[in-house]
Amino acid sequence: MPEPESDVLCEWLRHTAAATPDAPAIVEENRVTSFRELFEQAAALALRFVEHGVQKQDRIALVMPKTTDAIVSIFASLLAGAIYVPIHPTWPKERIEATVADCAARLVIEGASFPSRITDRQTGASIAWQTALTSTALTAEDSLPRVDAGDPALILFTSGSTGRPKGVVLSHRAVSAFVRWSAREFQICSTDRIACPSPLGFDLSTFDIFNMALCGATCVLVPGHIVWMPRFLAQFVREARITCWYSVPSILAGMLQEGRLAEHGYPGLRLILFAGEVFPGPNVARLQAAIPQAVFANLFGPTETNVVTWYRVLRDFDGSEPLPIGRPCPYATVTMEASSGELLAGGDSLMSGYWNRPGETERAFVTLEGTRYYRTGDRVSLAPDGNYFFLGRLDRQVKRRGFRIELGEIEAALLRQEDILEAAAVAAEDGQMGTVITAFVRARSAGAVTLVEAKAHCARTLPPYMLPDHIVFLNTIPKGSRGKTDYMALGRIVTELNQGLNHGDQERGDQERGPEVHRR
Repeated sequence: MPEPESDVLCEWLRHTAAATPDAPAIVEENRVTSFRELFEQAAALALRFVEHGVQKQDRIALVMPKTTDAIVSIFASLLAGAIYVPIHPTWPKERIEATVADCAARLVIEGASFPSRITDRQTGASIAWQTALTSTALTAEDSLPRVDAGDPALILFTSGSTGRPKGVVLSHRAVSAFVRWSAREFQICSTDRIACPSPLGFDLSTFDIFNMALCGATCVLVPGHIVWMPRFLAQFVREARITCWYSVPSILAGMLQEGRLAEHGYPGLRLILFAGEVFPGPNVARLQAAIPQAVFANLFGPTETNVVTWYRVLRDFDGSEPLPIGRPCPYATVTMEASSGELLAGGDSLMSGYWNRPGETERAFVTLEGTRYYRTGDRVSLAPDGNYFFLGRLDRQVKRRGFRIELGEIEAALLRQEDILEAAAVAAEDGQMGTVITAFVRARSAGAVTLVEAKAHCARTLPPYMLPDHIVFLNTIPKGSRGKTDYMALGRIVTELNQGLNHGDQERGDQERGPEVHRR
């Protein structure tokens, strides 16, 4: 099937639905949706949006897990000329409401349970989901607005260092640059069955949804309840006949360690892509040995740029050396700042900016020799063979299960508890648990805040992946010579606490009581 010429994402679905109408577009457990059904439902819903008053570039918030209804809603939003804003339904209510308000969503679609519910935030009115899907949209498509490749397609909200999530605005063209390249490089075709367990708000999810629309491949939705259950997930990959897989390394590591891969045969699994966090070399080598016929590739890039470098893992990779993040993708321009080693990334996949944050957008970019680059904050080295290696972060951002976490946002959340006067968060790598986050707090007085209260407060304001693993109460947060929090000293306390020592009395005479540790 020839590729559509347009870089407008919803036009890909229109093109494929016309070319292969009866082919399976989405498989969700026992529910199979053809390309004709997917397009007709999306077009009908888009028309209902327009009839309801949705204007071009209005925001439509999708408070939904990754389901067929959610994908219908994505394409409906795009066909209506709107911008979709994915929000995970497991987020705390306060965070969901703040995100919906921040993007000034016109409509909110909630679909954690069937049927999905559509609410107009301006009027409070509801749109009936089933009625909308039976609209006569196909006879009135001229009512839908013209969409251009440079128009915003989606806003992905990520952790913000100020305590407020920030929205990354991505255009149709930016998403197209990555998807078209991945389709060609990895030869995605109509016989492929793609699985990507990442939620809609994670940029990895653009791979399976839009390669489905572009190439006519089948998007196989992974049941959310088994994503972190390695044995069931390994069995699902075999039974669902997955050919292409894309996820964060920690999911693959779980299957490698507990999924009993040797018990399963994966003859059709030809491609395994991973991104979002460091995949230890030994694990990569073991996984290659377990699934030797598959091509493995490490994809690298922040949400603001999507993938900008990539590395095809060599067949003889033994895991004894770190895995490169590779060379630039054809649509990307990357360079390394000499003084800091920071990776600077530009090119067609670059974000339009942060939603409603012009100052922060301006600070995020730098122009060198006429080229606009995004400051990734990632410290890298460049090998003589042209491959980049990831060395770490220049700031306090960390990754857990592929999700980006600003430690400052955890601190800001804790400080919103009125009896907590100071808060500091540090992260450390654990071979078994991955990234472990410890939060230190100084309360107004002894007993003013209990561990249960601190934990409950975090759960009300932070999504599950950002919750600290340990909470430590100190009478004094250590400071450096300039009066700023001494994070290195806190890191040493974490190390010593993990060795079973009580440092509140033994090493810090200014603490009247030892640290109290809550281990989740």
